[in-house]
Amino acid sequence: MRVAVLGLGYVGCVTAACLADAGNVVIGIDPSVEKVEAVNQGLTPLVEPGLQELMAKVHGQSLLSATSDVAAVDDVDIAIICVGTPSTSEGELDLVHVESVARQIGSRIRERTSPLTVMLRSTVLPGTTRDRVIPWLEEASGKVEGSDFFVAFCPEFLRESTAIADFYGPPFTVIGVESEVAAERPSELLEFIGVPPRIVTTGVAEALKYSSNVFHALKVAFANEIGRFCDVSDIDAREVMKIFVEDRQLNISPRYLKPGFAFGGSCLPKDVKAVQFHAKTVGVDLPLIDSLTVTNTAHIEKAVKMVLDRGVRRVAQIGLTFKPSTDDVRESPYLALVARLIEAGVTVTAFDPIIKIDRLIGANRSHVESILPTLDDVLTDSVDEAIADAELVLIGTHLPAELDRVVAGVTVPVIDLSGLLPARYEEELRGRSILDSDVPAYTGAAW
Repeated sequence: MRVAVLGLGYVGCVTAACLADAGNVVIGIDPSVEKVEAVNQGLTPLVEPGLQELMAKVHGQSLLSATSDVAAVDDVDIAIICVGTPSTSEGELDLVHVESVARQIGSRIRERTSPLTVMLRSTVLPGTTRDRVIPWLEEASGKVEGSDFFVAFCPEFLRESTAIADFYGPPFTVIGVESEVAAERPSELLEFIGVPPRIVTTGVAEALKYSSNVFHALKVAFANEIGRFCDVSDIDAREVMKIFVEDRQLNISPRYLKPGFAFGGSCLPKDVKAVQFHAKTVGVDLPLIDSLTVTNTAHIEKAVKMVLDRGVRRVAQIGLTFKPSTDDVRESPYLALVARLIEAGVTVTAFDPIIKIDRLIGANRSHVESILPTLDDVLTDSVDEAIADAELVLIGTHLPAELDRVVAGVTVPVIDLSGLLPARYEEELRGRSILDSDVPAYTGAAW
């Protein structure tokens, strides 16, 4: 294909060189005369291992050139936007370069007779492609995305100093689009990488990029806090983390990384609190770990607000233990939610087939008495009884038999708190306009 790459920074230069090396004819576009001249001499305008040799090679094959004239997009099949998205002094993402380039491309699209595909590779917040970039292109061109031209958001996962290897060996190839046909050219362009593309909405692709980077930052901060935590006791944190990452069942795995409800149970809340208290005692600052309790409580409060905002006064809660197949209600976020709703004046009826009041003993009973001493009055003997007069049903822990009864008998909105409702139930409830699709995705540990 003939490809234009707008923006010759790290992402743009690596993208241009690698696409040219795959046999595409690539032209880089950048307002910087110095960058343009460097590329046209077969040189790299920046330092990145292996990039100088690659750019010299593709330039010598007449596959890569550069210009400052945006009119170069007139003769290409795909225009890839790789301009910077810096932060303002307040931390806001600055889209001035993206908007400028999008409008310039749009002005060139106005006179085109064949559809151009625009690939946005700059990192932008969820909703930007759909709500801002596409409108900018449409306004400047007077044409319509999805028929007259196509837009895709294709995030990059390049690390400086290993960018070329990362380009050829990405963890996944993601193509975000608003119209299915918009994925055709990007899929064809990136086919040589050998990683089958995941076709998603632009919002999912945008959020995936930020999720990845924030998680990387989270891991660095977490490891450093564990380092400070261990250091005060003269413990080798590197040895701790070396063994820690060997656990691929829980620590480095998909476990817990599913949007759902707050964490609870007999281990996580207790151990987090113990680390927090010990750190304060020995004078170690662990703001990331300290935030875990705060964000977990905020998660429960968000659910309370969701109920109260709907103005309902009678709610059914199905499932109270912190996870299925256990009668452990210690630090159960679902029990805490019921207590908060009752405190806010909402009448709650609940059903959990595992909980038997007369069989709660020890710490289990003590926790219930401290959080919800009226649990006996809240619990019902069946799902049907729990949902009979409810204006809203909250699904907590998932047990197949109870879900069958909910789906069969419910006629009011259902909110799936843990985000693990089986697809067959989701389809049936949505088909009956019962599953509440306006519920925002939760970010929490669901297991």
